Amino acid sequence: MPEGFKQVSIEDVWDHYELTRDSLVRRKESIRQNLLAGRGSTEPRFLGMHLEEIDEFFDDQLNEIDHRTCLFLVAAAEASLVVDFLHRVKTRKKDKISKDFKDIFKKECEKNENKVRLDKHILDVWRDRDGKTKSLIGDFRGALNYRHWLAHGRHWTPKLGQNYDPLGTAKIVIQLFKEIGLRIPGITANLN
Repeated sequence: MPEGFKQVSIEDVWDHYELTRDSLVRRKESIRQNLLAGRGSTEPRFLGMHLEEIDEFFDDQLNEIDHRTCLFLVAAAEASLVVDFLHRVKTRKKDKISKDFKDIFKKECEKNENKVRLDKHILDVWRDRDGKTKSLIGDFRGALNYRHWLAHGRHWTPKLGQNYDPLGTAKIVIQLFKEIGLRIPGITANLN
């Protein structure tokens, strides 16, 4: 990988989310306290704004942080799944999943590893493992559809089976990883 580039971990995404969200909440509260104390804002962006406008502005920012965190959580999970696929292809593991991955790689990906497709090559193999995995893959595909909507500019109305937030998205990823035997991300949030 070129210098300065590294695979983003789910923990990295979560740490950034918590830090950014906490910073926004503290900043909002500081500005609100100044307004309530009659001091107003010293920041040009907020001059002349009423409390409701400040609340709306920060609520929009917090909502955007939630969207971006979900996008990056799913992207980091995708990277982990692809790395696992390639690892299984290049090792001598004899389990059914590894054999299926090796067959797919030989038939469709060998000439160009960039042709590894999450949906077709990876998720379909895991989905066919058993009923519980199939359900978890379905949940992950829902989050993946949400990620596609976010990543492509949100120019259409998505058809999602549920609302996604960072905690729910993290739970989907962790449950899937636990079921298929990938390293469980060390996220400090209460995911129970």
